[in-house]
Amino acid sequence: MKTYFYGLDVLRGFGIFTVLILHSAFYYFDGIYEVDFNDPPLVVTVIGLLLMFAGLFAMISGFVHTRSTFRKRDQGIPSGSILKYGIVYGLITLAIAYLYFLFTGPGLIDFSTRSMNNSILVELIRNGDWVSMNRERLFYIDSLVMIGTNILLLALFAFLVGDRVPQEKRALTYILAAMGFMALSLARIPLYGVWQDALEAGDDVLYLLLNPLVAKNNPILPFFAFGLMGGWLAALNDTKNFRQTCSRAVPLALFLLIAGVLLYVNLEDTMLERAIDGKWYSIMVAQLGLFMLLILAVLNWFDYRGKKKKSSLSLFFARFSKGGLTAFFLESVVSAVIYRVVTAVVPGLSFGIAAALLYGLVLALFWGLVLRQWEKAYYRFTLEYGIAMLMNRFGRTLKLEKLQGTLRE
Repeated sequence: MKTYFYGLDVLRGFGIFTVLILHSAFYYFDGIYEVDFNDPPLVVTVIGLLLMFAGLFAMISGFVHTRSTFRKRDQGIPSGSILKYGIVYGLITLAIAYLYFLFTGPGLIDFSTRSMNNSILVELIRNGDWVSMNRERLFYIDSLVMIGTNILLLALFAFLVGDRVPQEKRALTYILAAMGFMALSLARIPLYGVWQDALEAGDDVLYLLLNPLVAKNNPILPFFAFGLMGGWLAALNDTKNFRQTCSRAVPLALFLLIAGVLLYVNLEDTMLERAIDGKWYSIMVAQLGLFMLLILAVLNWFDYRGKKKKSSLSLFFARFSKGGLTAFFLESVVSAVIYRVVTAVVPGLSFGIAAALLYGLVLALFWGLVLRQWEKAYYRFTLEYGIAMLMNRFGRTLKLEKLQGTLRE
C-alpha cells in the first residue's frame, strides 16, 4: 500500500501558504471598515471566496487519516487501538486549536463597532492591552477546530464500520455517508437562525448544543461531509488503480461543481453578508466537487505519472505541509511584531489593499525561508515534531518518518 502522497503535501502546503498571505492582507488592510459590501471591489470578493476554502483541508485530512486507518487495519492492528489513536490525535489537534485561537490567532472583525476582537498576545503587541478570554473566541470554530473534530468523527465512523464492511465495499460506505451528510447539511440553513437567536437571548444550553453543528464558521454541517468525501477517495484508491479511481470520482466531482455553480449564479448574492442560505449551500456543493478535482489532479501530477524530479517550487510548498502548523500558529504574532516595528520606524503608515497583499506575501515568503532552514534540522521543536513524537507512543506514525525524511513514497 502506498504510504506517502507527495502531491497532497504540495496542495495542502500551497493552501497554508495562501492562508498566511490572506490573513495579513485582511487584518492589516486599513480600509476594511470602509468597504461597501453591497458592491465590493473584485479583489475583496476573491479574498472572501478564498477564505472559505477550509473544506479543502478537511478533504485532504479525510483522505490521509482514512488511508492511515486502512493501512493499520490491513496490518492486523485491533480496531480499538486504531480508534484510540484517532481519538488522541483529534484531541491533541483540538487542544492546539483552542490555544491558537485564544493566544496567538487572528482577529475577529466587528463591522458594527469598527473593532477587532484580537487574541491575547496579538492584542498585547498591537495595542498594549492585556485582554482576558472571551466567549466569542472561546467557542469560535476555526479551521483547526474543524479538522480536529473531523479526525474524531472519522475515527468513530471507521470504528463503527470496522470489519462489518468488506474491503471492496468500503468506498460505497463512505460515499453514501458523504452524500447523505451533505444532504443533511441543508438543515444548517434553518438551524443557523435558531443558533443566532439562542446567542442573542443568552440561552447557553441551546447555543452550546448547536454551536459545533451550525456555528458561523466551519461547523460539522457540512464540513464532516468533506472529510467523508476525502475518505471515499482514499477507499477508492485503496482498492482500485488510479485510472479506475478517477473514472469513478471525476464524473461525480464535475456534477457537483457544475450543479453548485448553476445554483450560485441563479440565487441572490449574499456571500459577503455571510448569510447561511441557498447561496451558501451552492458554494459548499461546488467546493465539494472542486476540491475532489484538485486532489485528483495533484495525485495524478506528482504521484502517478511516473517518477519526476521534484521542482524547487513544489518542495517550497511541501514544506508548509510539514511545518506549516507551526507557522500558522505563530504567524499572527510574528506579523503583529513586524507591523509594530515598521510603524514605529514609519509613523502613520497605512496599507491599502495592494500594500496589504504585498505585506502578506512577504511574510509568507519569510515563513518559507524559515521552514527551509527548519527542514535541515528535521523540523525539531515544531508543533508537528512534538505531535509526531507523542503519537508514536500510541502506534507507529508515518508523520515522524516524513519529518525526518526517511519515509518512502
